[in-house]
Amino acid sequence: MYCQQVIESPRKPLRCSACKAVLYCSKECAKRGWNHATVNAQPGTPTHKELCADNARHMKRLPETQAITKQFPWGRLETDGSFNRDIARGRFGVLGSDDVGFWSHKGGPVPHQNNGPFKPAPSGYMASFSRMIEGFDHLDGKDLLKTRHLSDQDGWKLPSRLIPYRDFPSDDKRPIIVTEFGEPVKDWDSWYRWRKIPKESPAALIMDFPMSVYQMVVNCLEITNATIGSEEKRIQIHIQMLGVEVELNYLPLFSELALLLPYHDIKLVMFGYSVHKLWQESRKHPKSLVAKSSPTTPIFTYKAPVECGSGSIEVFLQGESPTWSPTDSPFGRPDALVACNAGLGSYPDWVPVIIAAHVLEIPFATTEYAEQSAETQRSSFPIMVMGRAAPRKEYPIELNPFQSPGQRGLPMIRLPNTINGFTLVVVKNEEKKVNVLGKAPEKSLEEKFAEFELD
Repeated sequence: MYCQQVIESPRKPLRCSACKAVLYCSKECAKRGWNHATVNAQPGTPTHKELCADNARHMKRLPETQAITKQFPWGRLETDGSFNRDIARGRFGVLGSDDVGFWSHKGGPVPHQNNGPFKPAPSGYMASFSRMIEGFDHLDGKDLLKTRHLSDQDGWKLPSRLIPYRDFPSDDKRPIIVTEFGEPVKDWDSWYRWRKIPKESPAALIMDFPMSVYQMVVNCLEITNATIGSEEKRIQIHIQMLGVEVELNYLPLFSELALLLPYHDIKLVMFGYSVHKLWQESRKHPKSLVAKSSPTTPIFTYKAPVECGSGSIEVFLQGESPTWSPTDSPFGRPDALVACNAGLGSYPDWVPVIIAAHVLEIPFATTEYAEQSAETQRSSFPIMVMGRAAPRKEYPIELNPFQSPGQRGLPMIRLPNTINGFTLVVVKNEEKKVNVLGKAPEKSLEEKFAEFELD
């Protein structure tokens, strides 16, 4: 790990005997890494000596994350404990960057369109890694430049029995209203049973994004839940989703929130670099779904059947800017901010978001790949908000039961690291606030935010 050089056969990596999380090419490399992190590390980067005990604690999560993968018949673990998503997708014929419906995605090991402040290392593994990812290009949300949304069949491209439909072709494909399911939809096992699909279906490989939003809103921030609404008392929820990228490739799947939350009317507003990039590209496609949408005109709407509780969702794209501002949305104060695989410590654009959430007391939660990175991020929050707002007493981190199955293939570490792997609560209001239809609006964000000036 210290030298960041590629270890080629027949050489075998050495593994730290204490934490079992870090790999080295030699004993000399291990000795240097113990006290000096990596050869290209920035000043102040924690060393292996400083992290070893925490690494050992994080490694105790490995059986839990592996169990999530092993419950699926396609969840094969490689010899290094990782999961090859490309092989899994290839088995179902849905591997590709374009023209594979909801499965379309950027190739390579890095899904992000925006690399932020990342700068390639001059040599070693990271240098070759950065050169490799430069060869991949993909426009997230490309199918939204068409004139109509993908149907369930065209989007999923799977046999009918493996599809979690949003437009149900028959009664037997429709789930029971979630409040009569008999148990909470709390993990993949319960979701698959509620949705009446076998675990042979690879749906969890992309449903982790809408299900992680559900987990953050309902179980982490406790903004609402499936039982709080009724036919006589519909609940309005305004969620702003930041840092949106791959979510654009399967935007209709967020209809799941309307099925999971009966008698709710949900506004989901998406922000992010990729949203802005797609919005710019839509100028070349004036008849597209994106071009016909606006900050007040949804790009996607869905209403669940009456038998499922008639929940509804409207999805909006806020694409005029690549970054978020608390005054951008025409719908006023959000009930929650959420972000998937945010990397709060990796992109400076998150700093004003974290400050604003504290100052304005906007509930805010994210998912992160690794528990270690989530802990590193929360340790910096008190410094970020210093002089602007009081830090929270705690910033809870939990294993996300709706994480995408499978350890990411990282060559230098073995720490549990999965897509949407862990939830991190940045701001949570203990007083539960939901908007009942007809309730008078609260004081505007503009009025509150005018008192503060964020850099």
